[in-house]
Amino acid sequence: MKLFSSPSKPPGQKTMLPALQLPNVQNMPAALSASLGLEGPSVKVDLACRFDGVLVVAGWCTGSATLGLAVSTKPLQCRHVSLSRTDVALHFGLDSAENLGFVLVAQAHEDDAVSLTWRLPGDGVGGGSAPLVFGTEPAFDGAEVQLLGPAMGLLALGEPAHSPSWRSLIARTPQVSAPCRSARGFLEGAAASDLSKEGVAFGWVVQMPGTVVWLEDEQGDTYPLEGAFRRFREDVHEATHGEFGAASRDAGFIVRLRGLKPSGQVRLKALSELGVHVLSSAHASTLPIDPVAAARWLFSIHTPMSEMHRRVPLVDEPLLRGLMEHRQSVWEQLPAKVRQLGTPVIKPQVAIVVPLYGRCDFVEHQLIEFAADPWLKANAELVYVIDDPRLVEPFANQAEALHRLYQLPFRWVWGSVNRGFSGANNLGLQHTVAPRVIFLNSDAFPQQTGWAAQMCQALDTRPDLGALGVRLVFPDGAMQHCGMEFQRREELGIWINHHPRMGLDPKLDVHKGLRSVTCVTGACIAVRRQQLLELGAWDAGYLIGDFEDSDLCLKLRNAGLEIGYLPDVQLVHLERQSFKLLGQDEFRHRVVIYNAVRHQTRWQGLIEKGPGAAQPGAWPRPLLTA
Repeated sequence: MKLFSSPSKPPGQKTMLPALQLPNVQNMPAALSASLGLEGPSVKVDLACRFDGVLVVAGWCTGSATLGLAVSTKPLQCRHVSLSRTDVALHFGLDSAENLGFVLVAQAHEDDAVSLTWRLPGDGVGGGSAPLVFGTEPAFDGAEVQLLGPAMGLLALGEPAHSPSWRSLIARTPQVSAPCRSARGFLEGAAASDLSKEGVAFGWVVQMPGTVVWLEDEQGDTYPLEGAFRRFREDVHEATHGEFGAASRDAGFIVRLRGLKPSGQVRLKALSELGVHVLSSAHASTLPIDPVAAARWLFSIHTPMSEMHRRVPLVDEPLLRGLMEHRQSVWEQLPAKVRQLGTPVIKPQVAIVVPLYGRCDFVEHQLIEFAADPWLKANAELVYVIDDPRLVEPFANQAEALHRLYQLPFRWVWGSVNRGFSGANNLGLQHTVAPRVIFLNSDAFPQQTGWAAQMCQALDTRPDLGALGVRLVFPDGAMQHCGMEFQRREELGIWINHHPRMGLDPKLDVHKGLRSVTCVTGACIAVRRQQLLELGAWDAGYLIGDFEDSDLCLKLRNAGLEIGYLPDVQLVHLERQSFKLLGQDEFRHRVVIYNAVRHQTRWQGLIEKGPGAAQPGAWPRPLLTA
């Protein structure tokens, strides 16, 4: 729709109107009469339009006058912005162009007849007015933007932040170098992933209520700070409390930015009546593609350990999830190298899958035990999964010698890349055919023959079992595992996997016979192959490790199955698999919290209502006989 700006007559044209005739300040400049009959300054309205129910009037005035808008004789509440008009100053030969331009912004009903009003210095009463005709749907082209200047920001303040109309106005609002009185902030860093198109920025900002603050990239895309992780920054609070009061609390922020691209500048901006202020800027670096490397970068952004559980779901998990999913999609395209040593068992009853990472010297100790077990030799297929590129060549050579020495057939698989505990187990699962699978750590060793047969028998006689664990002990004989429970760490805001009775004498194990427990460790766990495949196998979405075994148990419990514990089978496990947060490096601590938050988000209902957590001592219960 055409705007009634009508700048057809030059600014200096002095067309005087009869005293009783109301001037048409939109068609031509009008001289404002002073109270003593002297000629006052000239005024001209270049633009009068409606925008989303807001009146916008822009023009110029050559002298001192109090301008406003009114409906009938009732003045409207206006916001007034002054700006420079060089064209007016040149035409009138004025010394300064400052404050010659004006923009008035007010609200009125669509049917209201609105007038421009003025009062000159020295006027005791009265003043003057001129009716205005308003256009609609401004195009905000170059000429209009020049007329409105910082007042574009006033219009943006009336729009929902980050709405299309707000973004359009913000893009046209000039940036001002004057300090922003209603906001202060500093952008400490930013990074984004080329792969996932996800980014993160962090720093601090304080703002008065009602002040809009946002991030913006070089393409002009804006990102709100709503939904950011916020925390108390004592340094910022001390520096800004006197100026901003309570608004100086929770100044620190870390925010996920969907769509941010690496490279280029990210700017922290604020909007005031003067226009757009750039509070700070930072270069967006490239976030590593590898999830662990990306996590190291993210976790280096300081956050108190006690606050990580709030931060993870807002920032870290969404960012890392995309990288983890991409990594898993790549696995499907990679070739797997498979080597079968010896003749495999025909129609095996159980598969034993053992992932190898970091070292492979324990394999011989396992083979010594396996080779002495007649039932295992006759009924098991043995699969070693190499999950470390450093082990491929040494294990390939070692495997040949071990097979010749112990005459036990086994298969090894290398999936071209490290996949982690769950990924390695899933790869091994793909290369098995037996109806039952025992996942076994490479540093776990049976203490008696027939252990695998007992585990298979328990699965066969208990169709309600989804998984079965056994007793694990340390080399000194003390208990390491007799089932797991969930324990709340209030100071960290997480549930952890807890091993009750760890370190005690196995004689103090309260379990007698096959029992039902909350969860069991993945160091030695038996499942039905087809059942596991139907439920999606192991979840490879955890970072580095932790919680993968309890996740599997909860997945099975969620499907209506029980988790069994068989204390009659005992293995020695060299490594402690307890969930200790002390005595580890800081990155590892944050990984534990990250995985714990992901775990409890997925299974919160089962964890909080589950036995052993909500009702200590009420679990385990005996499995009913068929």
